[in-house]
Amino acid sequence: MSIIDDLFNYLLANFSEWIKIEDYKSEWTIEDFPYETGVDERKTNPHCWYCVTINRCWFKNEEGKKPREFLTLDPSSSTLSILLGNSGLYHKYCHCKKEAIDNPTVDKIKLIIPDGKIDNYLFVKKIGWVNYLGYSIEDKEDFLKILYENTKVSFKDGNYYCENHTKYGFKININIQIPGGKLKDNEVFNLRTNYMIFPNGKLKMNTPLGGWQ
Repeated sequence: MSIIDDLFNYLLANFSEWIKIEDYKSEWTIEDFPYETGVDERKTNPHCWYCVTINRCWFKNEEGKKPREFLTLDPSSSTLSILLGNSGLYHKYCHCKKEAIDNPTVDKIKLIIPDGKIDNYLFVKKIGWVNYLGYSIEDKEDFLKILYENTKVSFKDGNYYCENHTKYGFKININIQIPGGKLKDNEVFNLRTNYMIFPNGKLKMNTPLGGWQ
């Protein structure tokens, strides 16, 4: 690919609503590491945790919803240096590139639900929240369908924000609306759910109900 092609793709990504970050020189992604340890740079060297945690991930192309860029394409920056690979988006020797992608659709977003998050946490430690929303354990299937569907809708609408970005991943809070159940069916509750962004449209759950918006 020529420098002109690189420049065109960079500019195209800058104006795209959604972007994908990809490091074509790295095989590593956040999926390769358990949450307990996060990215092990002894394995990924020379690729740092910052780039590994976002490799192949999708982001809304807005501040606060994508990784912070340390170098930008403006007249005062070393644009040629970036395109030649001597510098990068996130640090001096970064190989990550932004790519424009189609806006995600609900069917392309996949939720990863770790064992225990629902049966041992949501419907045990957070059962009071579930009850307050008008649902009970008997409504589990319906409640989860609403929770998961609305999580995907909010993410594809870009209704989320970054909580933090560490070696454990790019953690986001997604703003969701949950219609009340049973006697509260005339109410709508504005809540947050917490996930890590994973590669290629996947979201890994941290907390099914993380608080009020």
